[in-house]
Amino acid sequence: MGKILLTLFTLALIFCQTNGVIQCGTDVLPKVKPCGGFVLGQDAKPSQDCCVGLQDLAKIAAASQSDRKDICICFKALMKAGQVNFKKAKQLPNLCNFTTFMPITPNPDCSKVKS
Repeated sequence: MGKILLTLFTLALIFCQTNGVIQCGTDVLPKVKPCGGFVLGQDAKPSQDCCVGLQDLAKIAAASQSDRKDICICFKALMKAGQVNFKKAKQLPNLCNFTTFMPITPNPDCSKVKS
């Protein structure tokens, strides 16, 4: 799992830098990294750190459309880089008690994130 997370981190730093304030490598990846075991199918439930990170991102996303788009772009790249189990990933909003602003799909349309 360490190699997978290192790969995700590297890809986030290379490909996910956005034009806005939200940066994948520093703002998003540290918050979703604890979710790796769950969404990659290794853990039966998300960790507390995973849920706290996702709740924090949901609060950040609520601030502006631009932030939602930037976070979506980052998630999109992260989902392409790993073998995400989307059945498990779709459970995260309910398991971690947060409202998602984007569809949890392999290729979300970030230009249409909820306003």
